[in-house]
Amino acid sequence: MSLADRNQQEQFKKVNTRLLMLVSFGIIFLVVYFTVNNYYSILKKSKDEVLHKLMAISNTAALLIDGDAHEKLSKRYERKDAIIKTTQDSSYAKIQSMLAMISAVNHLSTPLYTIVFFTPDSTFHFISTSSETPYFRHSYKNYPKELLANIETGGILDSYEDENGKWLSAFSPIKNSKGEVVALLEADENFELFSKRAKITLLQNLMISFLIVIPFGFLLYNYISNTLAQQAAHRIILITQKEEIESKNELIENQKNELDKRVKERTAELNATNLELSNFLYHSSHDVQAPIATLKGLQSLACRELKDEMGKQYLKLLGETITKLERIIKTIKLVHEIKTTPLTLNQVNLHNCIIESMEQANVPICKTSIDIHPIIEIQTDKALLQTALKEIFKNCTQYCSLENSRPLKVLVVAEKVEQQIKLSIEDNGEGIDPPTRKDLFAMFKRGHEKSTGIGLGLYIARTCLERINGGIMVANSLELEGARFILTLSY
Repeated sequence: MSLADRNQQEQFKKVNTRLLMLVSFGIIFLVVYFTVNNYYSILKKSKDEVLHKLMAISNTAALLIDGDAHEKLSKRYERKDAIIKTTQDSSYAKIQSMLAMISAVNHLSTPLYTIVFFTPDSTFHFISTSSETPYFRHSYKNYPKELLANIETGGILDSYEDENGKWLSAFSPIKNSKGEVVALLEADENFELFSKRAKITLLQNLMISFLIVIPFGFLLYNYISNTLAQQAAHRIILITQKEEIESKNELIENQKNELDKRVKERTAELNATNLELSNFLYHSSHDVQAPIATLKGLQSLACRELKDEMGKQYLKLLGETITKLERIIKTIKLVHEIKTTPLTLNQVNLHNCIIESMEQANVPICKTSIDIHPIIEIQTDKALLQTALKEIFKNCTQYCSLENSRPLKVLVVAEKVEQQIKLSIEDNGEGIDPPTRKDLFAMFKRGHEKSTGIGLGLYIARTCLERINGGIMVANSLELEGARFILTLSY
């Protein structure tokens, strides 16, 4: 493993460790957040329930108290601790008994009490209570301002603090028979006890949450840790594979460069050989023509001077051989020119081109059936196309002349197929045997044993067509009994 890969791997491990720590702290944070949020939600809900309960108790108790009797009781005794025993006054005892019963039924932990506003000292005084111990006319100095502000309607007091502690309270007006407010009845809940219960609930919820979340968090931690470990292992495997691939790629690249070098060397050698061969064919075809011309001249002179008939016969055979050799040289020169001469593309009328090629091949027009639309034109090299057609038509006349009992007939048909023109040329000659068709377009291949040609005509036709992006194949004859050639031309 390279130094860069090792550094990258160490960095990857650090990132994984940070990710695990982040996940762990995230889980703890979420547990604490939702637990605390739940605590405050429960606290608010519980507080609202307590306040509504206290409000209901104070309203009920205020309605049950006789306002006229309570008014008389507060006016009868205006001195602090004028009543020190519950049984000291019958009206007080009746009110205390009723408040005690309401407190017991509602399981209140704090006594119910009634208060009246004492104008001379601007404070509230306690009158009756559900407690067994009276605190008659004790002053309530640090009272909430809402008591005096809402004395006619009553209300609730949310978590306030006075000289006796911190409270949740609700109060309701006590009215006499005239509808006048003569006192307030207050129901309290000690906020410290309430808050303590809420905190105990919070701790319980926290413990339950952690008992649930810790195993889950442990499993999640293990899962993430294992996943990250697997990723690290896979990463090491990938790095190793990458190094192997890079090594193989480097080897392949070296082999490719070596192969390219060899191909270029062989191509250069081949190009040099082809150029040398091309020069040889060109010069040899020119250089041989002079001796052939000399041979022809000597043969002609010998025929004139020689009187012996047998000698003349030999000279005639020699002349035919010289003529054949001359034709071979010219054909080889033509093949060289076909392969080396640059293309000259022009718009060519196919019908006219076929007529001209037939004339060059000495094919009588009267013995030919041509089914080609006169306006078909193609973009091609006219010289190469005419050379190919001329060789095919020469092939038609050659093999038709082998059978004297049957006059020459040639059928030419053209049709457009997609982006090509298929040209069919069919004769009524000797035909071509299936075994011979395989190598029919090869150099020096004759299609019939009686052929007098040199075996380059169809090779030249194929070479010309390939240079103009065309093709040629031999097919079974459809109407006549001879050979049928299918030419493919692009336009």
